Amino acid sequence: MTNVQEQDKRKGGRPPTGRVRKLSKSVTVKFSKPSYEALRLRARKTNCKLAEYIRESALNGVVVSGHNAETVAIAKNLIGMANNLNQLTKLSHQRGFHETHVYVVDLLRRLKEILGEYRQASPKSEPCGMSRKEDTT
Repeated sequence: MTNVQEQDKRKGGRPPTGRVRKLSKSVTVKFSKPSYEALRLRARKTNCKLAEYIRESALNGVVVSGHNAETVAIAKNLIGMANNLNQLTKLSHQRGFHETHVYVVDLLRRLKEILGEYRQASPKSEPCGMSRKEDTT
């Protein structure tokens, strides 16, 4: 066979997939039934296969952080103060509220201050999750 005949023989069919485009790695993800059905519906609306839809969402989606370091520190402070409030409540039941009244009022004042700081520091965006570009309604 000549070189020209070999080239003619190989014509037709599907062209080979390039190395960059070839999908050789897999990731297993589990979904609840409602989440899976929601994904299937979204994929169907965009006229994509489910795997293609999930792949595009994972690669082009944006993860929005729910809390920054400042809000985490404020939340830890609130947790500590909640513990103090529980201890004061227990003490009030044991000794009477008149003995713990000053501590409770001071704690409530500090709680209001911290909640005000938290509201100012917390981001106004949606909680941690993926932002989607397409309309999900």
